[in-house]
Amino acid sequence: MNPEQIEHINVINWFSFNYPDLADDFHHFANERRCSVQQGRLLKRMGVKKGVSDFFLALGIGGFHGLWIELKAGKGRLTKEQLEFIMRKRERGYCARVAHGSDEAKEAILTYLDNHITNSFQYIPKNCL
Repeated sequence: MNPEQIEHINVINWFSFNYPDLADDFHHFANERRCSVQQGRLLKRMGVKKGVSDFFLALGIGGFHGLWIELKAGKGRLTKEQLEFIMRKRERGYCARVAHGSDEAKEAILTYLDNHITNSFQYIPKNCL
């Protein structure tokens, strides 16, 4: 496994353990796979798109429709498509952000869920603006 795969697994395991009641609402989009040209064409026809963030929490909180997280490991950088996806989601009312490593992803989730747990819908996570 590469470092980013390990980071993804850490986030999923942590989330599932800490929020089992929300586990069905937390999804990973496996866009990082390598495949043949033919398989790539088929996946594109099936709706797979470049740039989609790694994680989505389908839970509207504090005026947001849900939380998108693009997870980067090490010195990973956003692609043009990933940045455009994040900006588009922000414009459409989602909290969308980049996390460098699983610890930052966990912190983003905790900050976002703080509104859900405390029923305080006044706070807007700073990285979602």
